[in-house]
Amino acid sequence: MNKRNNPPAGVLGIGIEAFLPPGSYVPDRSRPGRAPSFVEKSLAVAAKWYAGVAGAVQASQPGLLLSSLRQRGDWSGRWYKRSATGLKYLARAACMPLRHGRFLSFVDEYASMRVYRQRDPRLLERHMHRFVNAHWHRRQRLDYLNQHYRFALTHLPSGLFDLVYALGHASLGSLTAKDGSLLTLCMRPPIFKGCEGELCLQLCDGNEDPLYSIVFTVSDRDASIMIGCLQGPRGKNAKEVVRELTRMMHGMRPKQLMLSLVYAFARYYGITRLLAISNDAHPLRHTGRPLHSDYDAFWQEQHGTLAEDGWYALPPAQNHKSEAEVASHHRSAFRRREALRRQAEQLLINALEQPVLRLPEHRPQALRATAGRPSPEYRAEASWVS
Repeated sequence: MNKRNNPPAGVLGIGIEAFLPPGSYVPDRSRPGRAPSFVEKSLAVAAKWYAGVAGAVQASQPGLLLSSLRQRGDWSGRWYKRSATGLKYLARAACMPLRHGRFLSFVDEYASMRVYRQRDPRLLERHMHRFVNAHWHRRQRLDYLNQHYRFALTHLPSGLFDLVYALGHASLGSLTAKDGSLLTLCMRPPIFKGCEGELCLQLCDGNEDPLYSIVFTVSDRDASIMIGCLQGPRGKNAKEVVRELTRMMHGMRPKQLMLSLVYAFARYYGITRLLAISNDAHPLRHTGRPLHSDYDAFWQEQHGTLAEDGWYALPPAQNHKSEAEVASHHRSAFRRREALRRQAEQLLINALEQPVLRLPEHRPQALRATAGRPSPEYRAEASWVS
């Protein structure tokens, strides 16, 4: 007489005891208050990690997660170091498989983003490291990263987007300094392995070597701008360079001009919420690297108020002096300063007023000659801090 087939262990109430010899002790997992053993914890963690990797592969569509392992110029060192970095990347992706998979699909959806990803592969895992605000969770980092590029694709002119993110540099025009020399305004992407924001405005000399930079990220959903970096020159002669630059700008401080440019950017897009990072929340604050700027003091000088999560909330508009408030013997310099500031803001607005059109699929091929690696100046300045 044939015996009835038994279901496998774990099905219909049959557990692992079905495979043990008679009389073997099996702990009662249903007993309340029993702490799981070390082996059970380890198996649960391994199962969760495996499920996360499987979910990441499924969420990112076939091949996207695997393709994100290729052309990783940001992974340096010998083969075993690069392999270890790749495993860390996969483990971090497994912690948020659906969100990371959607971000990979978003990058792959736009030709402009694919070209930028080739130029800066770190884009794919920027949210897995410290980014903009030290208090952010990785989900917040990915959310704001995604929002910034949705804003950039929707609002930045396609030609400007290509120059900034695909080629790494967009010259906005020149200003004439007091001595007749030229100062250039530039827009650039984040530096190689940067963590302070996704769009950089720079005041450069006539050779387009950076003198002052301000880096920020735009939140499309919250209609806000988050400033993560305001940096001047470094080195032994930094104070002399700033002093001379201030004199060449008719007494206007360079960092004041950089903040005015961000306000002009916000005003053009109707953004009234401006946030600036505090000293404590800066992503490089707890890395052992020195910060060469006191952000808190400058934001307080700009009438910013300390808000939650380490942000300073700046006023929705800058408060500029009128000519009547300036002493009569300083009004000539005041008018030249204001003319220089308005000219710089207009250069930025002119760049933003071009048509907003996304690249067709075939056009990025013309940009691939320079899209394979970061620009040399960004790699050389990868250790800069604010």
